Amino acid sequence: MSVGRRRIAVVGSRLREYREYALAAIAARYDVALVTGQPVTWEAPYLVDSRTADTTDPEALAPAVAELGVEGVYTWDEVSLAATAEVAHRLGLPHLSPSAAAACRDKYRARTALRDAGLPAVRHRLAHGVEEARAAAAEIGYPVVLKPRSLAGSLGVVVAEDADGLDAAYATAAGTGFAGLRVEPGVLVEEFLAGPEISVDCCVVDGVVHPVFVARKRLGFPPYFEEVGHLVGPWRDEPWAAAVTEQVRAAHAALGVTLGVTHTELRLTAAGPRVVELNGRLGGDLIPHVGRLATGIDLALAAADLAMGATPDLTPRVTGWAEVRFLYPLRDGVVESVDLAAAQAVPGIAEAVALAAPGTALALPPKSLTPRTAALIAVADTARNCSVALDLAEDAVRVVQSGGPSAALGARAENAVTRRFLAAERGRERMVVSGVRGVEWFRYGAGGGEALNRPVFLSTTERQRVEDDLNGVFDLLAALPERLFGGDRRAFATAVGMSRTQTDLVLRGADRPPAPMSRADMYREPDGFRLMELNTGSALGGWQMTEFTDAMRHDLPFRRFMAEEDLVAARPLEAIADLLRAECADRDMPSRPLLAITEWPDGFDKSKPWLDFTVPVWMRLGFDPVVCHLGQLEYRDGVPYVHGRKVDIVYRIFLPGEITDDQRGHDLVAPLLAAHEAGHTFMFAGLDCELYGNKGSLAMLSDERNAGAFDEAERALVDRVLPWTRFVRDEKVHVDGDTVDLLPYALANQEHLVLKPTLLYGGVGVVTGWTTPADEWHRVVTGAVDGPFVVQRRVYPLTERFVADDGPGLRDMVVAYGVLMVGSRYAGMLVRGIPDVHTGIVSMSNGAQIGCAFHVDDPDGGA
Repeated sequence: MSVGRRRIAVVGSRLREYREYALAAIAARYDVALVTGQPVTWEAPYLVDSRTADTTDPEALAPAVAELGVEGVYTWDEVSLAATAEVAHRLGLPHLSPSAAAACRDKYRARTALRDAGLPAVRHRLAHGVEEARAAAAEIGYPVVLKPRSLAGSLGVVVAEDADGLDAAYATAAGTGFAGLRVEPGVLVEEFLAGPEISVDCCVVDGVVHPVFVARKRLGFPPYFEEVGHLVGPWRDEPWAAAVTEQVRAAHAALGVTLGVTHTELRLTAAGPRVVELNGRLGGDLIPHVGRLATGIDLALAAADLAMGATPDLTPRVTGWAEVRFLYPLRDGVVESVDLAAAQAVPGIAEAVALAAPGTALALPPKSLTPRTAALIAVADTARNCSVALDLAEDAVRVVQSGGPSAALGARAENAVTRRFLAAERGRERMVVSGVRGVEWFRYGAGGGEALNRPVFLSTTERQRVEDDLNGVFDLLAALPERLFGGDRRAFATAVGMSRTQTDLVLRGADRPPAPMSRADMYREPDGFRLMELNTGSALGGWQMTEFTDAMRHDLPFRRFMAEEDLVAARPLEAIADLLRAECADRDMPSRPLLAITEWPDGFDKSKPWLDFTVPVWMRLGFDPVVCHLGQLEYRDGVPYVHGRKVDIVYRIFLPGEITDDQRGHDLVAPLLAAHEAGHTFMFAGLDCELYGNKGSLAMLSDERNAGAFDEAERALVDRVLPWTRFVRDEKVHVDGDTVDLLPYALANQEHLVLKPTLLYGGVGVVTGWTTPADEWHRVVTGAVDGPFVVQRRVYPLTERFVADDGPGLRDMVVAYGVLMVGSRYAGMLVRGIPDVHTGIVSMSNGAQIGCAFHVDDPDGGA
């Protein structure tokens, strides 16, 4: 024993990442002797002595503690609580009483005691079997919560939304256990308490309950109650503070808790706070550590002081906010690496701790308990600044799991903003945004399809990465004629698959750099957004998202969420209008120019609804818009007119791939090009823009034979963003470091490949290998040899959750993100979603719903 220091026995220790802070705090004041069921490992530097014993059996634990010669005994280990209380009672040491420990350990006993003490009622029944659970749920009313009677930490707790989900929920609750904890018979069925959940950590001295700090719980993985984070900060001025304090003190009295550090969980319902449970130990999940960072009060040390008969110091030394966020894998599987270096460097991040070592197998709830990859802790002056720091840090964490992208197909990827939007405590009705879904005008604008019931959200980091990556790809595409063809654009046009007629027309008027305007169609994979195709020029869908985002702003709960999260929406048509004015600044234009939004005749009926949809926006932006097709333009002395009015600007929607290689194609396009060249009108975004935005140009970027044209950073960009893409040729290519014959490789690997025409868009002509019979795949691939086709490696999309249309829960949907870029800036997003993760193409033709995006505002210069 150290001179002048008293000795305390700590029973149990658990994982270093979750309890080292507590052991270190106690060891700084007392000599610690540890009793555990396993040999001492990480604890050794903090100990003066130790014993090995069954910490759940008082008969085994008592002699181990007694022979250590201690003045106090304490445990934060749930499985050891009852035995430690009994041992302390036998040895006459200060501690939570055995009866109070037993009451805290048994949820049914605790719930009954709280009811008998007159605390606000929570309807509940104890069920021994699924039939009794059904009867209890019917009596209480759905939704109901089912809980194992004697576990902790939300283990096995699950919601049953309706009778259809009751049996599975009962099986989960009844089948969940934890090593070392005796399972009491029965499952507790309780009414669902709607509202935010909090925990109150208290210090109880001589029967007086002192609430020390409050943690706002972050819950995830519905219908389960996985605790994914905790926020600690000032709370005594909250409108619920007095009622919470009263109920917490009453709960302690009801369960006979007169000494120790405790952890009480409550729900803040519309009818007032309701106690969920009271734990007779130090809180878990690093809450006391986070509480110390926020308040300066060390509850681990306070617990030891009480066990030693001393009065703890509960004086706050700081007043701030601290939050812990736990990160989870995207899917079940083995963790290969967890890289936290960039996360640790984010301002405001106090700690970043890996919780899964390489080789750790993790399975998402409810298949395993707390399958976490890392913990991030932020400290700040406001709750919002904690959230901002954690969001940035989470985006910086890199977790690699075995199996590669294909193993992650259908796994869920959500950023922190999306998780907060879908948090159960917000209520199902707030997980949708009114204003666009089911509205006929928006169905018209979506080309006849239905709207998604919420927008998607981009974090600051996601938007910046996408913007930087797409700018880099655009610059590389624009440089291809010089780098690969010595500046010969005709050779470039031929190489990407254009016919002679298309080439002749496209190269007319190609006297300026391509307009910096594009839409990238992307999926999300585990390591970020992947590019399926990039369309350049003006013939892009997605402008109509301005109207979608404006309509959503009228939803009051969503507007509040926007304010809380600093969300904004890009306005693509405004950005395009600014670019258009800049492009034609040297032309003599009227103050309100007539803008002919011009499609190819054969596609006009399909495009007209969403083009019409943008007309009001163009009018607000100072243009006089007319939606038409090329066949409706007439020429008077070379000047184009539409419906008898002179056309000042042609906004081109038609594509070179639609220009037929015959006299009709020439006659439709050539007069317009002549009018533009003569200065009679201005055609925005010349046809030469389409040289760069096609699958053939992407194949040139991807082809390893062109690697010498790019520097190391450019090659890294291509590898990160672009899937492996090759022209369909009877030749050898490199695949993952091996040299193979392309055709046999493509035929043998159809499950992982897509065949695409180089010059068409919107999924036209695309053949997905995994949805195509083998004989058909053979026919189309062999028929594409030396034609304007590429073969591309399949992207395996992750999913996002949306409120289900046909039930009470949420459903996962594959999302295609159509990222608009205007003038080198992110300009919004055309989102399409579909529930089938094996779908070939996420498009309106196969039932995709359409939506928009909001992103976290960047006051330092973001979009």
